[in-house]
Amino acid sequence: MALATALLSTGAAAWAAPSGIAAALAQLGEGRTVARTVSFADLGIREPLVMPAPDTRQELYLPVPVGVPLTDATLQVDGGYLHADGGRTSMLLSLDGSPVLARSFPQQQGDAGVSIGVDGAPRDSGFVRVGLQWSSVIDERICTDQTAIGNVLRVAPTSRLTYRFDPAAIRDLRTAWSALPIAPVVALSGRHVGAGAYDAGWRVATQLERENRKPVTRTWPAAGDTVDLSGVDVPAALRAVPAFASLTAGGAHKLNDAAEVGALIVLAPRTAFAPDIVIADDALRRDTNAALDALRAQIASASPDGAAAFDAWRARSLAALVQPLAAGEVRLARLNGQTAIVVGDEVGVAALARAWRPIDVADRIVVHRLDATPYAHADSIALAALGGEPRTLDVLGRASWDASFDLGAVGGDGKLPATVLLDVSSAPTPQAQGEIASVYFNDVLIASELLHQDGKPQRITAHVPRYALAPTNLLRVVFQRRPDGGCQARPQGYPVAVLPTSRLLLETAGDSDDFTGMVARFASAANVIVPAAYLDDATATLPRLAALAHVAGVAPTSATLTVAGAAPVVPKGPFLAADVLLNNEKGRAQLSNDRMTLTDQSNRVFADVSGLSRLAVIEVAEAGGTKGVAYRTLGGEAPHLPATLRLSRGDIALVSDSSTATVFDSRHPGQVVTDDDAGIDRIGRWLPWLIAAVLIALLIALILGAGVARRRHQDRQDES
Repeated sequence: MALATALLSTGAAAWAAPSGIAAALAQLGEGRTVARTVSFADLGIREPLVMPAPDTRQELYLPVPVGVPLTDATLQVDGGYLHADGGRTSMLLSLDGSPVLARSFPQQQGDAGVSIGVDGAPRDSGFVRVGLQWSSVIDERICTDQTAIGNVLRVAPTSRLTYRFDPAAIRDLRTAWSALPIAPVVALSGRHVGAGAYDAGWRVATQLERENRKPVTRTWPAAGDTVDLSGVDVPAALRAVPAFASLTAGGAHKLNDAAEVGALIVLAPRTAFAPDIVIADDALRRDTNAALDALRAQIASASPDGAAAFDAWRARSLAALVQPLAAGEVRLARLNGQTAIVVGDEVGVAALARAWRPIDVADRIVVHRLDATPYAHADSIALAALGGEPRTLDVLGRASWDASFDLGAVGGDGKLPATVLLDVSSAPTPQAQGEIASVYFNDVLIASELLHQDGKPQRITAHVPRYALAPTNLLRVVFQRRPDGGCQARPQGYPVAVLPTSRLLLETAGDSDDFTGMVARFASAANVIVPAAYLDDATATLPRLAALAHVAGVAPTSATLTVAGAAPVVPKGPFLAADVLLNNEKGRAQLSNDRMTLTDQSNRVFADVSGLSRLAVIEVAEAGGTKGVAYRTLGGEAPHLPATLRLSRGDIALVSDSSTATVFDSRHPGQVVTDDDAGIDRIGRWLPWLIAAVLIALLIALILGAGVARRRHQDRQDES
């Protein structure tokens, strides 16, 4: 009797225990970590950093997820050195301001590569700050010439930071955005999408472009697609299900049915399918649910309790993906441990803009209204609001401070940067030699001044010339201290502070008909116009439009999308038109098939060429009484817009796969465009002061005139 009871108990326990399929589904995504690599080249450093003697310093900011602990973080510095002029040379490597490695190089040349571990503590700033210092000392006497052109450190762009992190630590949208890879995958429901999904997609991709990421557009998997299964690891228990078993073949594999599509989604990101941002529309939700339903049917045939486990996993992991979004909603989804940002319309994209991202501290938000340009009506903007944090620098020989910003972010109401007001204070030095502050705007020197040594605030006023402006701008201040004279001990650094009252003044821009003038217009509004054919091939055209919008200076959150038909389009305000026919278009480029003709201001033809292919023309044109930027493809295949493409001066650019072929300024050929040519409204800015001065002068004149009249009247009375 006891034996029978034991056998019944054992059988009941076996019946209640989850099957292998159920256990495997319950463990999907558990314990997963995400690996990231960020190289110096990803930061835009495409050439080696050359650090000459006697003392050179560089600081680089490598992005990491905000507030997320790192594991196995390693910094690999690739490079070499030359030590031909003797003396002592040394390299100092710092992380987050703390020195962690110092090396000397006694040989004449060699490898300077080094690999060090990086502290895994969370970075609230979202960056690991890497400091490099190269020092060369020819003689210990400070008065000895330390010049050594043969003592050089060269750091390669392949230098990189590698790390891993737990995706479960990502709990809000702000952190999820900071955790995106350098080349994030933007997933669309298919090659053909509706206008709403395309609108949201190009805005997201443009926002990524503006932050130096390289978005990759992919379609949601569908039956008939060929996928790469190299390195796919399918849990052994799940191989009892035919759809999962088919994904173990490896290499290129054609998805035969909806169940295999569902299996691919379930295994993400174990497979090549790993979306970072999902543009969710009705088609994507419908196809995903159909694929998961087909997969569930196979699981139920293999294991009844496995079907229940699959339902639980589906509700836990994919509800955020397949449930309809409210208007303006953005939410965080988890696909098998992979976090993905889900957005459904152009309204929600506004929450992902840099200006508003700090408020994204939830896994789901709904945007009802967000001003795309918070500084649209401002006449001045604090540099601290543009990323130029006030701070104190120790200046031994040279130190730098910078702030970077998009022109569209400050160019609201048709205004452009005109003046930099830099407030600094400098500590005195023993020899009263002082520091020199040099102000650069996009590497153009716009001011240089010797700082006072009384520790009191000092203002440096620097005019920003028109030709220095670009869609993306870098304001850099270099502080240099003149060396003390005579033979004495080596000096120490002395502090210089950049004060929070530093700001950027804006002035109303005129109707300038070049690329920079269009950026000023686009900051307030832009009508992005694409042909209907673009929506039929979204995976190819959406990256092109995002790159074009980025280089043209279109702010994605302050633009409207128009899908053009066969009839010529009348733009609604400043426009960015890509491969569309515009109503009554006026421009300097005439295109037909593979032929291009360019004319100047006097309608003289200076270029007439046919047989062109894989070339694009970008020009400032007019249509419907408004100015805009028109993009045209020459030949049957469009070029890939290069990452180095920049549009600033000029009004016509020819672009190929590799680079900007050439830029023309048909309105000012051979001239430098000055502020007067650009129509900067300086009188408008000073007009209130001029009016006040005139009124005061008139008042003084009236008072003086009244006094003179009284004296004359008194003199007449005295005479009588």
